[in-house]
Formats: sequence, structure tokens, C-alpha cells
Amino acid sequence: MTLTKQQKQTCKNVRYFFKNDFEKYKQLATLADLKSISYNGTKVSTNSNIQEDKTITASYYKNIVDTIKTIIERIQNEQCKKVIKYRYFEHLSYWQIAQKMQYGESTVKQLNNKALLIFADMLAMVTNIDLRKEDYIEKH
Repeated sequence: MTLTKQQKQTCKNVRYFFKNDFEKYKQLATLADLKSISYNGTKVSTNSNIQEDKTITASYYKNIVDTIKTIIERIQNEQCKKVIKYRYFEHLSYWQIAQKMQYGESTVKQLNNKALLIFADMLAMVTNIDLRKEDYIEKH
């Protein structure tokens, strides 16, 4: 499978996303369980609003993380789904994935690229995160 320049950039963006952005989103999502501010008739202070905003932001990141996990589960090509899980969730190297799946390393790399392209398309369809944009990494 020969990739176009745009597809190569998309794969690079998705790898960057999983390594940097997704890890940050997972960390921020852990704050979503904080209790929101209780309004018991007292005057609302700016500090309370700031805390509530932070809780809302954390909930947003939890939503994104849950959406990403759902997208991966909905990838119909089982080999692509496995490669993404092994590579970006279990952090296995290509040779380890090749051993697990009983494929050659080059086949695993091809499956990875295919999976990344599928993932980018699906993510763009359901969120405002478009990893297919040429300047995605530059904006982050």
C-alpha cells in the first residue's frame, strides 16, 4: 500500500495525536469525577465559576476519550483494530505486534497505516478533531 503525501501526513498526525494529545486528554479526563459546585442560595463567587468551568472542561475530555475508544471498537477490520490497540494502548513495538499477530513487521506497519487513516476519518466525522489537516501538528 503506497501512501500519498497527504495520507503520510495524516498518519504522522494520528501518531502525534496518540502520543501527545490523547495521553493529555486521558490525564485531564480523570478530573471529570470532581464534584461540581453546589449552589445553596449563597452568592456565587468567581472562584466557584472557575472551578465549575474546570469540571466542565474535564468532562469534555472524558467525552473525547470515551469517543475515541468507541471509534476504535467500531473499526470493522479486526486486524486494524488490533494493531491500534496493541500499538497505542498497550504501547507494543512493531516487532512485538508482529509476533502476537503472526505477521511480518512490514505487514503490521501497513496495517497500522491503514488503521490510522480509518481512525482519522472516523474521528473527523464525530468530533471537531480533524487529523487529516496538513497543519494539525503545527497548531499544537
